[in-house]
Amino acid sequence: MLTLCVALRHFQSTRPRPLVKLLIRLLVFCRYTMLNRQLREIKRSVLDLPVTAQRAVGHLVMSEIEAAAKTPVPHLYGSSSTDVHQPWGDGATLAFTRARARVPQLRLRGLALWLAIVFQETHQSPHASMQALHREVLGLMGLLKGTYGKPSAATADAIA
Repeated sequence: MLTLCVALRHFQSTRPRPLVKLLIRLLVFCRYTMLNRQLREIKRSVLDLPVTAQRAVGHLVMSEIEAAAKTPVPHLYGSSSTDVHQPWGDGATLAFTRARARVPQLRLRGLALWLAIVFQETHQSPHASMQALHREVLGLMGLLKGTYGKPSAATADAIA
């Protein structure tokens, strides 16, 4: 992915503008597709957790977001490289690998780290697909904090 970013910078200086826009849209679409697939699996993992573990992950997510905000380049938090000109790093992939681990503590930390990294990557994105992904991450964070969640049976009966 890094080589695509370098190639994109090269195209920006040598190619006409419409081609650059097309390449940017293609890169964003590929990133969105990967993150959306990962989000579905993260969401499944979160919903399988007991409520106490969900609250613990919610606290971990908030502390990870705060830690990322203190770094010079928040969207590269958790990445192995810190090239400022990269649109994203490999932190989400590393965190996703941790979220699929068999060790429960590592899994919870991976879930929290993935949510924090994707939150930072999609936070002020100008692309509609990434904004939609950001809203889904916010909804999942609300579920983890307990401010938003599945309706109870009594609420569902009252609505119907």
